[in-house]
Amino acid sequence: MAISSKEQIEELLADILQNSTEEDEEVLRHLLGGLRDKQQGTHRRYINAALHMVGEFKPEESKVRIPITPVIHNTIKVPHGGIIATIADAAMGGLASRSVPEGFNVVTTNINISYIATTTNKELIARGRFVHKGRQTLVMECDVEDETGRKLAIATASFFVIKRRPS
Repeated sequence: MAISSKEQIEELLADILQNSTEEDEEVLRHLLGGLRDKQQGTHRRYINAALHMVGEFKPEESKVRIPITPVIHNTIKVPHGGIIATIADAAMGGLASRSVPEGFNVVTTNINISYIATTTNKELIARGRFVHKGRQTLVMECDVEDETGRKLAIATASFFVIKRRPS
């Protein structure tokens, strides 16, 4: 008899918990909490749920936050550069996508990021804004900071306007 997916997950969780450290348990709690939030409709995308991403979008600016936890650490236990780029892209892309007409969306065509500092604090905050709003392309910029205001990175990105795919 074949093992079901749920049985495989239960076995995997049991094995993980049997050999877990406190950090493993913190990470598991974080990821499972995000998955629960996705199921409950708090997040539409798994990446946002996994990162516990929260966004605020105004017509001309955005603010996206994620907690700094071991889930996003690199080997020296600070936020991974790819995660910093991800939150910057989310802040700029989220703002850009809200600015286009109904039935359209945007895709990132280019992103450039300059890393300035790192942090061991509690939160990453990305603040996006427009540089250029065209009919087919948008250019954005973003600062990424921690909750103390320490600037960690600056980013720019270009977005191309596309017709939204049917759901």
